[in-house]
Amino acid sequence: MLKLAAALITGLTAMGGWAVVTVKDLPEYVVAGRQYTLEFQVRQHGRTLLNGLHPRLEMRSTQRDLGSVAAVPKGQEDGTYTVTFTAPAPAPAADGLVLTLQSGFGNSELHLYPVAVVASGASRPPMALAERGQALFVAKGCNTCHANSDLSSRPDNTELTVGPALGSRHLPSQLVIQKVKHPASETMPDLRLTDAEAAAIAAFVSGERATTAGEASGRP
Repeated sequence: MLKLAAALITGLTAMGGWAVVTVKDLPEYVVAGRQYTLEFQVRQHGRTLLNGLHPRLEMRSTQRDLGSVAAVPKGQEDGTYTVTFTAPAPAPAADGLVLTLQSGFGNSELHLYPVAVVASGASRPPMALAERGQALFVAKGCNTCHANSDLSSRPDNTELTVGPALGSRHLPSQLVIQKVKHPASETMPDLRLTDAEAAAIAAFVSGERATTAGEASGRP
């Protein structure tokens, strides 16, 4: 089975058949009835921005399919697309809004962690920093190139052995922040992460568990 998987990855790479989807400004939760716009990029082999695609956002809960929405190019920005959706009614506490971005490039897609839906006028406490980092690790496409055994209930995304596995390594936070903010690599792209995003991803990769995402970003 491992040999078959390796052969499949090699074949996809040779044919140029895979891409990485990276999401900008991932919401921690959404409010029912409110519109949201996701901005994302599609990169062949994790680096080359791809134009002329027809991506789609698929939405569902654990109970039902909520349909899909076509994404559109964002102006003249290479490989950048936006998609606008309306948050559905609040789901049970154990459920959530499951979002999948179909890249429009072969079978490349991105399954995000479920996003909590709250009633209009309500809010939700900030996520723990490492929990936020786990969601961002997937949303930014990191998990495509870096397998990570620390991901809990990992969305069903393709993992390619492009970069080193990161699970259970507990790298120093400042080292992770430096790497994700300034990759200095021929294979790893600069995703222009905010300081708060980099800190959250570093907290997850390094194994931190205490700080909340609000404290890291300076929110009260």
